Amino acid sequence: FRKLTIQDLLVVKMLKWPYYLTVATLWWSNYAVRRVRKVELNEEEKEVLTKNAVGEVTWIAVSDEERQKMLTLQLWVTDNLVEWREEQEMRLAGLSANRRKQIKKMKKRGSAEIPDDDLHMD
Repeated sequence: FRKLTIQDLLVVKMLKWPYYLTVATLWWSNYAVRRVRKVELNEEEKEVLTKNAVGEVTWIAVSDEERQKMLTLQLWVTDNLVEWREEQEMRLAGLSANRRKQIKKMKKRGSAEIPDDDLHMD
């Protein structure tokens, strides 16, 4: 733990709420207008949407190279995010690259369920 500062007080945080609420409202309004006009996403929008999709803790924890990889994977698209999360779970489970590919193929083909013992490391 760390020593509390004046910035940690609830009263101070509450005084900042109108500012953050205004900034967020302006950003999302601008984003909505750009979506209606079907304008290409800019880099800031891609970064914010990806950060929201993967979570701020994950975004802060990864390296810049990994962040760039996340941006190129377009994780703000739900299907891409689901696939990325599955890949991360398999990587954490310690599965080999070949086994991960086999599992992905089986899921895409809609094959029988994957045995649970394949998803856990012994």
